[in-house]
Amino acid sequence: MTPLRSWLGFAAFYASSFAVLAVYMQFFPAWLHGAGGLKEAEVSVVMAAQTVARTLLGTYWAHRVDRRGDARPILLGLAAASVGAFALFGVAPGLAGFAVVAFLFGSLFSPMYPICDAAAMQAAAAHGQSFGRMRVVGSSSYLLALLAMGALVQRSGLAPTYGLLLVGTMAMAATALLLPRAPDQRGATAAAAAPAAAPPWTSLLAQPSLWLLLGAAALIQGSHATFYNLSTLHWADRGIDASVASIVWAEGILAEILLFWFARTTVDRLRPTTLLLLGAAAAVVRWCIVGATTDVVLLLASGWLHAVSFGCTYLGSLRAIDRRVPAPLRATAQGLLGAATSGVGMVVGGLAGGFAYDALAGGAFFVMAAFAAIGGWLSWRLRRAMDVATAKPPSASQSDAAT
Repeated sequence: MTPLRSWLGFAAFYASSFAVLAVYMQFFPAWLHGAGGLKEAEVSVVMAAQTVARTLLGTYWAHRVDRRGDARPILLGLAAASVGAFALFGVAPGLAGFAVVAFLFGSLFSPMYPICDAAAMQAAAAHGQSFGRMRVVGSSSYLLALLAMGALVQRSGLAPTYGLLLVGTMAMAATALLLPRAPDQRGATAAAAAPAAAPPWTSLLAQPSLWLLLGAAALIQGSHATFYNLSTLHWADRGIDASVASIVWAEGILAEILLFWFARTTVDRLRPTTLLLLGAAAAVVRWCIVGATTDVVLLLASGWLHAVSFGCTYLGSLRAIDRRVPAPLRATAQGLLGAATSGVGMVVGGLAGGFAYDALAGGAFFVMAAFAAIGGWLSWRLRRAMDVATAKPPSASQSDAAT
């Protein structure tokens, strides 16, 4: 497959899957409450079931990719199965039924993102392309879907949400057919013809540096949970119009898009741990602003920090794995990263922030700043550990790939 067709294949899948993600994350909980008849606490249970599923099964699917050596068949299967799983929401009987379906859907839909990221990074490196510019298609699609769905809800309410998401998952499964296969190197040499046994995925858990990376990324990204869950409510209680909250959210996504688009000439030149440290520092500043003030000008300014607090942390985590994890286990490591950040990190950050908000109101964002600061400390420890590792022969000549 040509570099252009490879790029277009990933771009199409990113566009369709992120459009589904935008509508699902922002509007489906409200549909569960309205059309599904669930109370707010019950909606939280259903959404948590999906997060638990991703945490438990994301690594399993990623390791299947490493064992197979090609992400495309796994992504095709997960995308097709996601359509059937989501369709079950239309016939789920009450809270228990919704929770079971959400767990099933989360075990199929959510793991696709880290798997696709790993495959896209590999393809971009092979073709001399920018992963950031490939990934920006997903962020742009997320923003456009969010705006379009918001306008539709204003006119028609939440009733079309389920049908649109079902059609969206079908479109996502169709674009998965455009994904490229992994490069076939079986004919390169006779030795390559006999595939070497991949090391067990549990060997990753014996690497202290990976634990430092997972902990740092989980804390920094998890510090965003309270903002995602409670910022709009926090501002509404203080007289800030919902339209302002929407602008702050849109600013963050736009900032992320700009970062990914220009990454090749800016942040791509930085070490992964530098990106993690920048992400932690930006998160600390951002949550301190949100916790300390409701001044609209400052809140609008803080929205642009999303590019660094989320974007740099995201890119730094991916690049750390790409540079430090052996290729046969790279997708598995991406699965572990997804489980740590979107799973454990978000659950712990969301719960801690929720309890802190009950006691401290806006002070909960200072708790999230502390989460990010600890993530920055772990990032510094990871940097020091990698500096020591690259200083030892024979790897001293590989310092350009230091984490």
